[in-house]
Amino acid sequence: MANTDVKETYLPGILHCRTPSDNAAPLVFDIPRSGSDYPREFQSSAKFDAVRRLVSMYVEDLYKFAPDAGATWLFALFANAYIDANRHELDLDPEWVSGDWHEPFQPSDKSFRGMGLIPRVCGKGDIALRTEPISVDDLKHRLDNYYWPYHNLLSDILAGFVSRHGVAFHVSCHSMSAFGGFAVADPGRERSDFDIGTRGGETCDASFSDAVVSFLKDKGYDATLNEHFPGAESVRKHGDPANNVHSLQIEINRSIYMDEDSYYRGDRFDTIQKDLADLATHLAAFAREKAK
Repeated sequence: MANTDVKETYLPGILHCRTPSDNAAPLVFDIPRSGSDYPREFQSSAKFDAVRRLVSMYVEDLYKFAPDAGATWLFALFANAYIDANRHELDLDPEWVSGDWHEPFQPSDKSFRGMGLIPRVCGKGDIALRTEPISVDDLKHRLDNYYWPYHNLLSDILAGFVSRHGVAFHVSCHSMSAFGGFAVADPGRERSDFDIGTRGGETCDASFSDAVVSFLKDKGYDATLNEHFPGAESVRKHGDPANNVHSLQIEINRSIYMDEDSYYRGDRFDTIQKDLADLATHLAAFAREKAK
């Protein structure tokens, strides 16, 4: 049953949320790294062509029919070159922060490769995105006005699902290049069509990830589990299976739906979009069955 009555929440430059009003399932698709709104204070010495390669392009459009299936659709409008919503709030190399922060940073290997909370590299060949440390005032501004409003709303959505239905299901939506780049964990490796990440089963019940992988394989895609990207901050922060919140990450290979050099949509875009609309319908039915 398609939902035509959808509640819209729009914070300019920050987020856009579409929530079905009728026949809603306890399911949310979050798109944290596909925004292309660059705040006016954003600066970089890199060419824009290199900067925009950080964006998981068109992912919000691939999943735009999720509300028709009864799922909530949440989209971060700000560019991840400015602040990456799929990183921990303390995932920064201390050498790249100017001033005193109120608690110790927790840099991961991503930070040291230049792909932490505030990215330092972009484009092909890891071009310098920034050449100077970020000030603590600027960091606080980006967290308080972009990062936390997005994650706080996602937390509220999931908590509401648990309160009303006893369970919550969360799909974090991303795209990946056809081959691993220099600043990632699988440099030069050819990637599958879809890779599902559950952090080794930590963020959701296996039945949820199985439902996604089997559906995509039945559609003819090469779908893998925890192969290229096991799941980053969005699923780590929000996934809590012990308390009935189940999160997984979906990475789609950009080469199957777009040209990675020209940025034009590919011939298969509409077909893949329809398949992902069908996936949303499939997962909404799954979520309703698990609800109390």
